Amino acid sequence: MNDLAQSAAAEWATLLNAALLGTDRRPLAPASPGWESVVAAPDHAVELLNRAAAVATARRAGVQPQVAPMLAAPAPLDPRPVCSAAAAELLVLMLGGQHEALLPEWISLCLHAGLRVPHHLIPKLLLRGRRNPALDHAVRPVLGPRAAWLAQAMPELGVGAAPKPLPAKSTPFFPPAPPPDSGAVVTAISGAFAERQATWAAAPQLRIAVAALHPEWLAALILELNRAAFNPVTERTRVDLLGLARVRREMVAALQPAAADANADAAADDPLAADTRTRVRLAP
Repeated sequence: MNDLAQSAAAEWATLLNAALLGTDRRPLAPASPGWESVVAAPDHAVELLNRAAAVATARRAGVQPQVAPMLAAPAPLDPRPVCSAAAAELLVLMLGGQHEALLPEWISLCLHAGLRVPHHLIPKLLLRGRRNPALDHAVRPVLGPRAAWLAQAMPELGVGAAPKPLPAKSTPFFPPAPPPDSGAVVTAISGAFAERQATWAAAPQLRIAVAALHPEWLAALILELNRAAFNPVTERTRVDLLGLARVRREMVAALQPAAADANADAAADDPLAADTRTRVRLAP
C-alpha cells in the first residue's frame, strides 16, 4: 500500500468516526495534509460530507481491477427430447410426496422412451438421490450428462459427479414386478373393499399391488373403485388407490405415446376422470 492509499484510509477512518458520533457532539478534526476542502464550509456537517466525497472518489479511482474468475465450462448438450409437460407435472407431484410408489416406474418409462428430465428438475432429483443411493443410481441415466456437470458446478448440492457405490444389501430402485394375473389382483382388491379389509393399515400393500398391475387393467380397477360402496372404514384407502390408479394411467400415457389411444378409450369407463387432479390432492 503506497503513501496515498494509507493517507486516504486514515482520513476515511477519521471521517467515519466523526459521522458516527456526530459533529454536534465532537467537532470535526482538521483534514490531513492533501485532503483539505478547496472552500471550507461553515457547517461542520456539510464540511464532513464534502471531505468524505473527495476521499471516497479518490479511493474508488485508485482501485485496481481484480483478475476475472474463470467461467465454468458450458453444460454438455443432451440430444434426447425432453419429456412432455404432463409427464413433468406428474414427476413434480411425486417429488412433492404424492403417489411416490410410482416414481420408480416413471424413471423406468422415461429411460426406455429415450426422454430426459426437464433441466429445472435435475437439482431436486439429485438431492433426492443424495438421501437414497438406489434412486441416485436409477435416475442418473435419465438425467444425462448435465447431472455430473451440475454436481461439479454447484458443490453446495453435496452430490458427486457419479453415484456413490450401493450398500451390499440395498434394494434396487425398480418398479414392482407385475403379477402373473393382473385380473385376479383387481378382483382381490375389489373383494378387499367389499369385505371391509381395505383399511388404512393395508394401504401400503395395496399401493404396491396397484403400482404392479399391467397398465391395461388400470381402467378396470378404476371402474371397480368407483363402484365400491361407501364405508367409513375403507373410504380413505379407496380415495388413495383411486388417485394412484388415475395418476399411473396418466403417467403411462404421457411417457408411452403408443398407449395414449388405449388410455383415451378407457377414460370413458371413469366418469370422474376430469376431476382426477383435484380428487388426488384433496384426498384425506
